[in-house]
Amino acid sequence: MQKLKLFFSLILLIQSFSSFSQNERQIIDSLFNVLEKADDKTKIEILNKISTNYLDYSLDSSLYFANEALNLAHIIHDKKGISDAYNGIGNVYLDKRDYKTALEFYLKCFDVRTEINDLKAISSVCNNIAYLYRIENNYSQSLEYYKKGLEKSESIDDEKEVTSFYIRIAGVFQDMGRYKESIQYYIKALEKEKEIHDNTLLTMIYNGIGNTYIEISSYDEALKYFLNALEIYKSMDNQDGISMIYNNLGIVYSALHENDKALEYYQKSLQMDIDRDYKEGQATAYNNLGTAYDEKGDKDKALDYYNKSLTLCKDLKNTEGIATALNNIGLIYLDLGDYDRAYKNLQESADIARESNDIYSLANNYNNLAKLFLHQKDYVKSQNSLNLAIELSKQINTKEWLTESYDLYTQLYSELNNYKKALEYYKLYSEMKDSIFTLESSNRITEMKIKYETDNLETENELLKKDNQIHILELNRQKNIKNYWIAFSILILALAVLSFSQFRLKKKTNGLLKSKNDQLRDTNKKLTISEHNLKELNATKDKFFSIIAHDLKNPFQSLLGFSEALYNQIDEISKENISEYSRLIYESSQNLYNLLGNLLQWSKSQLGSIKLSPTQINLYEAVDDVLSLLNISIQKKNIRIENSILKGTIVFADKHVVSTVLRNLISNALKFTDQNGEIKISSVTSNNKITISVKDNGKGISEENIDKLFRIDQEYSTKGTENESGTGLGLILCKELIGQSNGELFVESTLGKGSNFKFVLPISED
Repeated sequence: MQKLKLFFSLILLIQSFSSFSQNERQIIDSLFNVLEKADDKTKIEILNKISTNYLDYSLDSSLYFANEALNLAHIIHDKKGISDAYNGIGNVYLDKRDYKTALEFYLKCFDVRTEINDLKAISSVCNNIAYLYRIENNYSQSLEYYKKGLEKSESIDDEKEVTSFYIRIAGVFQDMGRYKESIQYYIKALEKEKEIHDNTLLTMIYNGIGNTYIEISSYDEALKYFLNALEIYKSMDNQDGISMIYNNLGIVYSALHENDKALEYYQKSLQMDIDRDYKEGQATAYNNLGTAYDEKGDKDKALDYYNKSLTLCKDLKNTEGIATALNNIGLIYLDLGDYDRAYKNLQESADIARESNDIYSLANNYNNLAKLFLHQKDYVKSQNSLNLAIELSKQINTKEWLTESYDLYTQLYSELNNYKKALEYYKLYSEMKDSIFTLESSNRITEMKIKYETDNLETENELLKKDNQIHILELNRQKNIKNYWIAFSILILALAVLSFSQFRLKKKTNGLLKSKNDQLRDTNKKLTISEHNLKELNATKDKFFSIIAHDLKNPFQSLLGFSEALYNQIDEISKENISEYSRLIYESSQNLYNLLGNLLQWSKSQLGSIKLSPTQINLYEAVDDVLSLLNISIQKKNIRIENSILKGTIVFADKHVVSTVLRNLISNALKFTDQNGEIKISSVTSNNKITISVKDNGKGISEENIDKLFRIDQEYSTKGTENESGTGLGLILCKELIGQSNGELFVESTLGKGSNFKFVLPISED
């Protein structure tokens, strides 16, 4: 059973938690000294500054002075003062973790600043509003306000803030699982950073890209970017940043199951946070240490660290951290068999998640409670908890918790000897596991694209360096020319020597320029070739992941699941269920056989190892043989099939090619035709060619998707009329085989009315 995720040290808003220093006291004292004699407008500015200075160590004082500024600003109708006071009050409630009230004041601030058109200030409050929406998982609103802030920053040419907004937007896309868009914004940020040379922003970009690689399980790449960030943080002596990267390195090594290294980095992060008295960081480190020790099987140490995290989170009033620690403590007690303590902690965690409307965590809590009740044989409570977990998981489309719920339901009904229900939930569990596997495969493709784009950016940097070298050479050449002309005016006798030197220098420089330009052209050419190869690689890799890791796995799961049920429960299962299981095993075996056949044929075609042996074939008999093979599927859907090909019709082609193409096209028609539908197979002869047609009255295909059917670089797969799955490989294979047989394959289709797949082959060798 999975625990709540490890904390990620993403930089969202940079806040200081330093203690009250002598310097700060002097600043506040100086503000108080001028406050009494100041006019009202200046008083408002000073009160807002005092509020800001109190924010880091006395929230009540900060709130008091912000309200004083607000009251006075209302009296004299100072709209800028009003907006700054609203912002200050929002900051206080943000630190108090009262996000609803904070958002209320930030939105008031936004309205007033928009009214007075204070662009820089609007950009600032947009950042605060977007941040609050982000932590509430309202990503669409978060993106809206981040983009508003970006627009304002661009309008005033605030390049540093533009870069920061790119980083924040990238972070939101990362939270949404839209990793390609995330990396695009990180790359935009990198390009901007090259102009402003800000190491703090550069480390944020590296950290963000590292976190993106963690999300798609590319841990080696994540390590590379985290170590880049760590090197810069160390050069800056930035203790906050170093501690954060240590924590993230611990997360990477934990994911790689290198627990000793994970513990080493978590301990380093913890010690730095203790030295700086940074409680939030300590709570995170304690939680992560608990998880690492739990994975090592040391439950006592895990429990000790989780309790330390819980204590700190309670001191900080960090409800999310409290809920996380309680959940993890509850799971430890569950593993230890202490069900009373497990229930107490898991239920308390669920109560907190419910109060804070943390649906993601609450769904996990209900799964964990369901597992506890299952251990206690309290099946009613377990079922109730699972129903709540499934409802919440569907609400936020969280596949990991849904998969867990379906797995627990399978266990529950198996223990109740309700094998029909157990089978239903096992199917749901398998489908969800497959969809997660498909998502992971997609993430691997995304990883390649991300790596390509980041590597491409590094290549562009190298090209820029070459440009700079050329520019320096050109400047040197111009400088030398100027010096030569000065020398010419002073010493006319040296004209010949100087002219000759200039000529040689120019020739040398031009040669170097030409060489550099040739290098640039060669590099660009390599980039173009690399991009083309990457697209082909992505397409092939995508198809293989989809087939081998997903579609090939699915029939095996069904075979294993149903055969295991028969093996273990043969004396308890009714004859009706045995018959049903046998049918499902047969169908899965048939699907697996067909898929393996297609996969083998396609692999051979890719390697160029298919040797065609064309001969004269009786087309009517070839169709009849395929229909016999597919008889069970035809009867299952009660589909009427008409073979209207004349019995003596001859085609000149490889027998296996004709059989494979007919089997795939007729299977495809069966898949997308409803119960009691019709399929017609016919042929037309013309000019030593024969056109074979497989026509159905099924779902049909939209015009935009027809182009995707035969392309390896286009992902197109849809469910059949009875939820049958497929890979799209069969049609691609048919296209290639017909092409190698000197024929062609095409399709005519109308969405909702059916499809007509046609292929043309020669009648004779001539």
